[in-house]
Amino acid sequence: MGIKMNQVRCNGQALKISEFDTNKVYGNLKCCYCNANVSFVDSYIRDLGEKKVTVQKYFRLKRGQEHEQGCQYTVDGAILNIYTPCANEEWMIKQGDKFLVRLRSVLPDTIETENQNVSNEPGHRKRQHDYIPNGKKKTYLSTMNQIMKLRALVESNSDLENKISLQYYDWRRGPYIVLWKNFYFDSENENDYSRLLRYLTNGKVYHPICVAGYLKAVSEYKPEKFSIKLENVAEDENKRIAITVYFESHQIYVQLKHKDSCKIVIYADFKLYQEREWIAPDKKKFIFYNITGDIHDMRQLLLLSNDLTV
Repeated sequence: MGIKMNQVRCNGQALKISEFDTNKVYGNLKCCYCNANVSFVDSYIRDLGEKKVTVQKYFRLKRGQEHEQGCQYTVDGAILNIYTPCANEEWMIKQGDKFLVRLRSVLPDTIETENQNVSNEPGHRKRQHDYIPNGKKKTYLSTMNQIMKLRALVESNSDLENKISLQYYDWRRGPYIVLWKNFYFDSENENDYSRLLRYLTNGKVYHPICVAGYLKAVSEYKPEKFSIKLENVAEDENKRIAITVYFESHQIYVQLKHKDSCKIVIYADFKLYQEREWIAPDKKKFIFYNITGDIHDMRQLLLLSNDLTV
C-alpha cells in the first residue's frame, strides 16, 4: 500500500518508471529516499465501455514493507506537508494523530458576494453554510488540490481513511462525516462509477465529490460557455454513465482544450441530471445516465501525468 512511486533505486542507481524494461532482470528495487523494498506494477488495459484506456505502471511497496520515518513517500509525511501551510485555517484541523478536512462547495464569485450582502442586511440572520469564505477560495482550493493529488497517488481509499476524516456541514442536519468511498470515484476502479450513480440516485447528496476519469472532449458549446466530457463508463451492455462538467472560464478552456485522453480529477458538486435513451445507427438502444457538475476555478481540477509525485 502507500504512495505510488515513479522512481526507485536499483543497484545504487536511480531508475525511472519510464525506463523500466519488463524484459530485463533487475536486482533489488529500493525506495529513492529510504531502504524499503519496492516492486513494479505493470500497466494494463481498462475497458470503459466505449474506449479502452491504459492504466499507467508504477512502483509500490512490497507487501509487509514500510517506508522509514521521514521518507518523502510516507503518507503521514505527505499529509503533514499539506497541513503545515494551512495550520491556522479552519478547514484542516489536527486531532491527535488524525486530521479533519472540512469539505466546502465552490460558488462563482458573483453569487458568493450576493449571498454575503443578503446575510448582512437587517433582519437576515447570517446562515451557517459550507461555502468557501470570501477571500479564502485560493488557499482552500490549493489545499484541496493537494489532497486530490495525494489520493490519486495512493492505491486505495483505505490508505487515507484512517488518517484523514472528511466532514461536511449541512444546515439541515449539522456536521457529518463523509466516507472516502462516497467522496472519491475513479473510472479505473471497477464499479466506482456504478457506485457513484447509485449514491446520487438513492438520496440527496449535498457535499462536493471528487471524480477521476479520462478526458473525452473539451468544447465551447455556446459563446463563453464550456464543458468537459469524461469517457463514458459501461454500467452494463447497453447502459452508460456519462459525466459532464460545465464552466465559464476561457482560461480553463485554453489550458484543457488540447488535453484529450489525459486523466483528470475534478472536485465539484455533482448531481444526476437525467436518464436518456439513445438509438445508435445500428438500431441498438442505449440508456445514458448523465451526471453533471460545475467548476469555477482551475484548482478544482488536477491533471494526472506519469511523473506526478508528492
